Amino acid sequence: MRLLCVCLSLMALDVFADATWTSEVELGAVFTGGNTEQETLKFRFDTTRDGEAYINTFHADSFNAAEDGNTTAEKNYLFYRLGKKLDYDQGLFTRVGYEQDKFSGFDSQIDFTAGYNRTFLESDNMKLAADFGIGMRRSELESDETESETIGRIAGLYTWQVSTNAIFKQSMGFEIGEEFITSRSESSLESTISGNLAMKIALKIKHNSEVLPGKDKTDTESTVTLVYKF
Repeated sequence: MRLLCVCLSLMALDVFADATWTSEVELGAVFTGGNTEQETLKFRFDTTRDGEAYINTFHADSFNAAEDGNTTAEKNYLFYRLGKKLDYDQGLFTRVGYEQDKFSGFDSQIDFTAGYNRTFLESDNMKLAADFGIGMRRSELESDETESETIGRIAGLYTWQVSTNAIFKQSMGFEIGEEFITSRSESSLESTISGNLAMKIALKIKHNSEVLPGKDKTDTESTVTLVYKF
């Protein structure tokens, strides 16, 4: 792990020098009262720097829900991705991800992958790019046991600028391990309200091929949020 941190730090020296970042914050909240008190809070932060030689991306995503004072959902997902451009349509990448899902049966999961990136489609209003990599995943169970395994990663992102004020995004990723396969999908439609402020409708789906007894294999998350870009 120390070697990994050193390598990422050395690669990031050029990335952070004179960097110009594009960022956005997403927030949504629902609170209800009466016979049943419910509260749901969605927070997301993304920042990207697309330079001449590197693409640097950080993502943070949090979802919390409670009913009558009892927590029913608590999810946190982070990843950092550093891409090195080789040509206009291909490159290399390294990626570190961390997930904490209180009700999944895992206390936390961390994964590291590295590999090849390719842009398959790029036009005035559409883009399709994908990552192909290999790495490791370490899972900590609620029972304090740990599992480590080799994984392969396949992920893609499709963006479509539907109009001047609307953009559709479809992301999908597969982490294929020896013990189980994790897939994540997010479909979203974002529409500008005014200036840097937009409204976003999204559907997220996460599926694990194997889960602990009493846990569901598939989680879904439907949200309507406000997005501020800067």
